[in-house]
Amino acid sequence: MKYHKFLAVLLTLVFLIVFFSCSYLLLKDYIKAKENDVAIENLIEETIEIDEETQSTSIDWNNLKSINQDIVGWIQIEDTKINYPILKDNNLFYLKHSYDKKYNSSGSIFTTNTNPFEDSETIIYGHNMKNGSMFSLLGKYLNEDFLYAHQHFKIYTSNGNYEATVFSAYSIAFETENSNIKQLDINERIKYYQKASKCKVSNVEISNKIIKLSTCSYINAKHTPTEQRYYIIASIIPIE
Repeated sequence: MKYHKFLAVLLTLVFLIVFFSCSYLLLKDYIKAKENDVAIENLIEETIEIDEETQSTSIDWNNLKSINQDIVGWIQIEDTKINYPILKDNNLFYLKHSYDKKYNSSGSIFTTNTNPFEDSETIIYGHNMKNGSMFSLLGKYLNEDFLYAHQHFKIYTSNGNYEATVFSAYSIAFETENSNIKQLDINERIKYYQKASKCKVSNVEISNKIIKLSTCSYINAKHTPTEQRYYIIASIIPIE
């Protein structure tokens, strides 16, 4: 009888330890995510100015570069939470660090391209966060209404600004995607992206430069962490 009581108490203690440990980790991540959101909001106020008459956007690149030389761009999708600096990353550092190089599970929006926005294809990565931040809304692009409502967005860089026009959106395992496009040149890739799209987007004049937004997807996921990715492909043209 004493053994059963001891076992019950032990199991209760184990359960409480696991419960409070998980709660602590979740709370820690939540606090870090909130801190990151506040930091981004402050950064937006400090560095982005919108002309009231023309509604044109200007960015203080001197301020951004003084904070972190790795900041190479800014992505802004109107009427969404996506309004973030883009970091250049060589070793996935910004997978778990914010734009100011502080550890944060939300990470940053980043690219591993050697010459981002100068290469024929620039890939931009971001986490799919449960709180709706970073690239969590990319999956909504598989809905045709959302895609057309947010088909155009802006990319800002210190060397020039771009308007992006989405022409493809789909979810697929990243290893399958890498295998599918490995041997394709840029023109063949564009055709592949158009065919792969969940929504058939027409009347988009595709330039010689494209960007590919990527985040985790849980559609048909078979493993944890998920092997699936959302891919949103857009053509970019300079804004004069």
